[in-house]
Amino acid sequence: MKNREYQKIVAAALTAALVLGGSQLPAIPVWAQENVQSASGTKQQATARKDETVYVKLDASGNIRSVTVSDQLKNISGLENIKDVSELENIENVKGDETFSRNQQGIVWEGDGQDIVYQGTTTKELPVGVQVTYMLDGKKVEPSELQGKSGHLVIQYNYENKTGENNTSYTPFLMVTGLILNTEKFSNVTVENGKIISDGERNLAIGMGIPKLKDELCVEDINLPDYFTIEADVSDYDGVEGITVATNEIFNSMTEKKFDSLEDLEDSMDQLQSAANQLVDGSGQLKEGLDQLLSSSGTLIDGISQLVDGGETLEKGTGILSKGAEELSKGSKALADGTSELASGAKDLNAGAKAVSQGAVNAYTSTSNQLLPGIQQLYDGAAGMKSQVESGIGALSGGAGELKGGIEAAAAGAASLDAGISSAAAGADELKNGISNAAASSEQLALGIQSLADSLSSAGISNAELIGAVESLRTEENSQTVDAVIEALTSQESSVNAAFADAASAAANLAGGSSELAGGLNNAAAGAENLSGSLNGEIKTGSSGLNNALNGSIINGAAQLDAGVSGMAEQLNNGTTQLVSGTGELLEGTKVLTEGLGNLAGGAEQVCDGSYVLSENLQSADDGAKALTEGMKVLLDGAFDLHSGVMVLNSGLNTLQSGSGALVDGVNQLDQGAGELNSGMIEFNREGIEKLVNAFDGDIESLLDNLNGILDASKAYNNFSGISDDMDGEVKFIFLS
Repeated sequence: MKNREYQKIVAAALTAALVLGGSQLPAIPVWAQENVQSASGTKQQATARKDETVYVKLDASGNIRSVTVSDQLKNISGLENIKDVSELENIENVKGDETFSRNQQGIVWEGDGQDIVYQGTTTKELPVGVQVTYMLDGKKVEPSELQGKSGHLVIQYNYENKTGENNTSYTPFLMVTGLILNTEKFSNVTVENGKIISDGERNLAIGMGIPKLKDELCVEDINLPDYFTIEADVSDYDGVEGITVATNEIFNSMTEKKFDSLEDLEDSMDQLQSAANQLVDGSGQLKEGLDQLLSSSGTLIDGISQLVDGGETLEKGTGILSKGAEELSKGSKALADGTSELASGAKDLNAGAKAVSQGAVNAYTSTSNQLLPGIQQLYDGAAGMKSQVESGIGALSGGAGELKGGIEAAAAGAASLDAGISSAAAGADELKNGISNAAASSEQLALGIQSLADSLSSAGISNAELIGAVESLRTEENSQTVDAVIEALTSQESSVNAAFADAASAAANLAGGSSELAGGLNNAAAGAENLSGSLNGEIKTGSSGLNNALNGSIINGAAQLDAGVSGMAEQLNNGTTQLVSGTGELLEGTKVLTEGLGNLAGGAEQVCDGSYVLSENLQSADDGAKALTEGMKVLLDGAFDLHSGVMVLNSGLNTLQSGSGALVDGVNQLDQGAGELNSGMIEFNREGIEKLVNAFDGDIESLLDNLNGILDASKAYNNFSGISDDMDGEVKFIFLS
């Protein structure tokens, strides 16, 4: 709380308690208070009662800045609707949700049996006011010029009562001002028409006045001030905020009837004298009580020390409790998170176990009914294929060897033929002589060559069956090997067949030449020279081509075919052996797999049942962990609040301990002040009250009329912003500067 706000509250409280309470007058609250009884103590029977507080914000000189009015309607009779009259603007319900409506007679609140507290604003002229003047070192100054200044300062509060003007009735108001003065800035403080109360650090200045009452009563010997003055030496002045309360309730509560005679007034004076005597006695009792408090202050300080020690121990314990609660809360949260994950995982586990169980059953069924028989058939087929491949490879290898031998023989014959033709060409003349023999030989040779040509034409090979057999051996593991073998067989088939075709063509040419030779020999000897030309031409070319073909690409193709067949035979034997071995292992593994799947299906069913029970239990554990976490949150909040409260308590105890010395000093000062108060009350009784009582011992008939009129006017003034005819009420003004 800021220092100035604190000063306002303390000033208001002390002003009401020390001034009004000390005079046995009703206390003046900061907010509109409940007041359901009259001054005589009897309960009001009105339909509603209106207590009004007018808050006036002033500048440092007392000029009005704003006016806010707070009204409290006491719904004494529990009415559903409360009729009210108000001149306020910007009316707002500040306590509840009840609403109001306006009509020509005023406003109507929907009370629903409840009290109504509302506020509003107004620009209406106030019946009372305060003007503040400042003089520094004998010169009048404005408040804005004082900040930070030093010197001798005089502050005067002039109370104003604006009633009784323009043929209106005068309404008396008691006006009380409270100010708190910092002793570091204000020293040598004196007041006029007030009192100073000090606690060593601050001075509380209280002043009062009843403006215009002295003039209205037409008395000279009674001091009824209308101002309040403070004098002090100030250093580095800082603005002083004060509260002034104006009320006429003191006059309304004096008596319920008029002063009809001197006896009535004398009775009141007797009451006033009695009250003054009681104040004197009370101040004496206060002095005695403070003396007793002072004598017990040592015990009080010891008790405060014990409280501080206990407070420190309690703070340490609550600190440990708070930390433990925090760790416990973290652990419970982690537990709740873990149990939530476990519960969720258990549900997933149960769902997965169901799927595994069903999948295991399906896998066992498929493996035992389909996969295992299929693997068995694969194994049997691989074994049979191995036997067929071994047989076929043997036959293929033998045929390739025979083909290679035949081609080698044909190549040798072709070489001999080529050499013979060369010799025949060289001995063409000799051929003329033995043409008959040559013709016979030519016919035989023509038959042999034709037979060779026929043999070569029919000597083509086909690897289709072998390629089909190799293709049937294809698996994912040997797919590349099978492709290579098929490619080699296809290439070899093409090469060998092409070589056979070339050889057959050459043999056919040679056979044709031999036939012509035979015909020529048979037709005429004259063809010897033609024969010589033929031998050195076409025949020589044909025999050379045949020799080159047989001893070149054909014999090379045969060698490649033989080598390829040998390599393929080895690869096929190895592949079929591995295939049979692999399918055998696959068969055994499938049998083991089938047995394992059967066991897995049984175990998965048990896991499924167990995971369901686990899921249910973990869900319960998760619910419990969440409840535990919530409880830990409450415990943690409570532990923190407890620790915070203990820290505040311990801080307060330390402050109390550190201030206990000041407390004793304060009690000493209060004791001294009580003595002064007792002396002052005796003097006040002697100089003030007794003089006042004595002042009324003379002729006071005219005074009675004035006083009765003032009291009537005071009782009639029970509101500022408006009130219903059937309502009782009271009003007070609070000036904030």
